[in-house]
Amino acid sequence: MAAEDRSQNCSVFLVGRGAEVNERVRLAGLEYLAQLDRSDRNARDREFRTADYPKFDPLSAPVSLIAFYLPQLYSDPDNDKRWGRGGTEWISVVQAKPQFPGHYQPHLPADLGFYDLRNEQVIEQQVELARRHGIGGFCIVDHWSAEGRRLFGRPLDILYRRKDIDFKFCLCWSGDRSRPEAHVDPVLSLQSATRYIDDALRYMDDPRYLRVGGRPIIVLQQIGLVPDSRATLEHWRKRAQERIGTDLFLVGPANFNPNTHPVQLGLDAVLDCPPHGIVTDEITDTIVPFSSSFTGRVDEYIRIIAPARRQLASYECPVIPSVFPGKDDTARHGGQGHCFIRTEPRLYGYWLAEAVLHAVDKPVDGESLVFINAWNDWAGGAHLEPDQRYGHAFLQMSAEALRPHLPLQTVSLGNEAPAQARTSLAPEKVKSKTRVASIIHAFYPDALEELLASIPEEAREDIFITLPEDPPAALLSVIAKNLQNPRLYFYPNWGRDIRPFLGVLQTVRAYGYSYFVKVHTKKSTHRLDGDEWRSSLIGPLLELLREQQLQKFLDENAEIALVAGETHLLNAYSYIGGAGNIAWLRRLCREFDVRPPEEDFHFAAGSMFAGRVSSFLPIATHPFLADAFENEAGQMDGTLAHALERFFGLFVKAKGQTIAGARLADGKLVISRDFENSDGTYLYAPADRRRVRIG
Repeated sequence: MAAEDRSQNCSVFLVGRGAEVNERVRLAGLEYLAQLDRSDRNARDREFRTADYPKFDPLSAPVSLIAFYLPQLYSDPDNDKRWGRGGTEWISVVQAKPQFPGHYQPHLPADLGFYDLRNEQVIEQQVELARRHGIGGFCIVDHWSAEGRRLFGRPLDILYRRKDIDFKFCLCWSGDRSRPEAHVDPVLSLQSATRYIDDALRYMDDPRYLRVGGRPIIVLQQIGLVPDSRATLEHWRKRAQERIGTDLFLVGPANFNPNTHPVQLGLDAVLDCPPHGIVTDEITDTIVPFSSSFTGRVDEYIRIIAPARRQLASYECPVIPSVFPGKDDTARHGGQGHCFIRTEPRLYGYWLAEAVLHAVDKPVDGESLVFINAWNDWAGGAHLEPDQRYGHAFLQMSAEALRPHLPLQTVSLGNEAPAQARTSLAPEKVKSKTRVASIIHAFYPDALEELLASIPEEAREDIFITLPEDPPAALLSVIAKNLQNPRLYFYPNWGRDIRPFLGVLQTVRAYGYSYFVKVHTKKSTHRLDGDEWRSSLIGPLLELLREQQLQKFLDENAEIALVAGETHLLNAYSYIGGAGNIAWLRRLCREFDVRPPEEDFHFAAGSMFAGRVSSFLPIATHPFLADAFENEAGQMDGTLAHALERFFGLFVKAKGQTIAGARLADGKLVISRDFENSDGTYLYAPADRRRVRIG
C-alpha cells in the first residue's frame, strides 16, 4: 500500500490531541510511511563515494589508526542461544526501523554484504580495505564470560593462524554481551581473570601483535568490572613476564575523573571514550518520534566535536584519543536506543584530524595511536566498512586525515606543479593593457555575471578564468556574453579555487603580468550571509583595478607582496581553524623550508587578495603540490586548500615581505600596511585562538 493510500490510517491515533500536535504527528507518520516505501538500500547520500583507493600510502604516516573489531558476526552455539539456530546480530541490523523523520535506519552493508566471519576470504577482504585506507590494525573485542571462556573466538584464531595476513591486531577484554539481558555485565572473577590472561598471552608471541614501547597492549573495555584492579592487573603483568618475557601495556577507558592517574587503577594509559564524559546538548525534544513509546536519546554529531577536543586536551595523564564514525544502537534497543544524527563523513574527517594531531603532539610511550570505534559495529551504527548510503566515504576520510602527516618526498614526483589545466581556450597573442591580471575562478553562473559586470572597463582585457573541467552551459554562456577574448583554463573540481590559481599563475607570468587580483564566485551556500560576505571580499579588490591603483602602489612599495580588504585580514592564530589546517601548515613549512613565525601573522580570509606574481611563483612551481590536494567532498575546513589560504600570509612574512590592507574611506580607496587587523571580532567567523602552534 502506497504512503498516500495509507495516510488516512494515521488519523486514528490523533483523537484528543491539540491541533498543532495532531499536525506534527500526522506529518511524522507520513514521513515514516514514505521511508518504509523508499528502498534505503539504494538511497545514496550526496557524500557517497565509490571505491577509489588513495594514490599515497597512508600507512607510512607516523600515526597508527586502530579500529575496534566485533567478532560475533557468524553462527555458533552462543549466537544460537541469543538469536535462534543460525542467527546472528545481522538480524537486528536488517530489522532496524527509523524512529523519527530523517533517521537513518537500517544501515545496510555494501561491498562485503552480510558476511559470515568463519569465511577466511571475508577477513582477507576486510584487511585489504583497512590497509588501503590507512587503518593500521584491529583491536578485536574479546568477549570473555564470567565462567572463564572466550566467546566468538573464530576470527581471532583465523587471524592468528594466517601469518600471511600482514596486519597488526590486539585484544580488548570485554564482558559477555551475548546474553539477552542487554545492559547487564558480569563482574570478572579473580579466577576468570587469571584464566583470561593465560589464554590471551598465547597470541602475543605473534610479531603482528600491537605493542606500545615494546610491550603488548591490552585494552580493558570495563575496568570497573575487574575485581581489585591494581592487584589483578599486577598479576597479569607478572604472568606476562613469566610467559613472554615482557611487561604488558594496559589501557582502560577514561570514563572517570580525567585527573585520576591511570597508575592508581593499575593501568599505563587511558583511552578517551567519547561520548562518555562529554556533555552535549541533546536534541531529543526537537524530533517527533513515530511512536509515543520512544524513550531514547538523540544527539547531533557535529555538537560533539568541539567538546571532545577540549576533553582530550584536559587530561593530565597519558591518553590515547578515539573517535567514532557514527553511533546509533536503535537496531539493538529500538525506541530506547541512543543515536547521533547527521553523522556525515566530512564531519568525521574533521574530528579524526583532531585526534590524529593530538596523537602526533602527545605520543604515549613513544607511540602515536588513535582508536576508531568501530570497524564493523553494524547494530551499533558505528562502522567504517562501506554501507549503501555512504559507500567508501568514511574510509577515504580516514586516509585523508593521515595525508598531511606523511613523510616528505625524498625524490621528485616528476610532475609539473601544480598540474596544469586539462584544457585551455585562450588567444595566442593578446596585448596586455595593464600589468595586472584578474584571475577569476568561476563556479556559479549568477555570481560570475555579477562579478564580470563590476570589473572596470580598463581591466576587461586582462582576465584569466579558471573553471571546472566539465562546466555547466550556463557558466559558459555568461562568459560568452560578457567577454570578447576570454582566456579559459579548465581544471578538475578539487583543490577549490587554490589549485587552479597556482596552476594558472605561471601562464599569467608568461603573458608578462607582474601583479594579479585573485577572486572567485564564492557562495558559501551553508551560510545565510554568503552573498554579503562575497561582496565585501570582492569590493576593495575591484577598486584596486580602477585607474591602475594596485599597479602604482606595488611599483612604489617593493616590500608589499599581498593586499586584501582590510577587514578580511585576520590573525592566523585566532582563526587557524581545525587540526587539518594545522597539520597541513606544518607540512607546508617543511616542504618549503620555512620557519614558522613565533609571533602572530595574518592571512586574507576567503582566499581573495591581490599580490605580486613573483612572490607566489615559488609556491606555484613546487612539485609537492602536483597531486597533494584532496578530492572534493564538501569540506568546509581542514583541507590543503584551507591551509594554503593561511600559508600565503605566513610565506610572505617568512620571506621578509609584508601585507597591506585596502579600504574605502569617504569614497576613496586607501591602501595601508598599518591596517587594523581582526583579532576576534570578524563578522563572518568566530575566533578560536588555539594553544597549539605551527612550529
